[in-house]
Amino acid sequence: MGRGRVELKRIENKINRQVTFAKRRNGLLKKAYELSVLCDAEVALIIFSTRGKLYEFCSSSSLAVYLHVL
Repeated sequence: MGRGRVELKRIENKINRQVTFAKRRNGLLKKAYELSVLCDAEVALIIFSTRGKLYEFCSSSSLAVYLHVL
């Protein structure tokens, strides 16, 4: 049995929204890393929080150069 479908709507409680963002951000970063390792793919991921903080993942140093140019 899988998980039920999550209703996509804005989380009104600010603290719950920030906690959910942090958990999902970490999950996305982990998935990006796994994809790069398992499939030998070059992966770049950019995430901005509502506060404007930047989170990034690069599977190779050549991609990191492109991210810093942006």
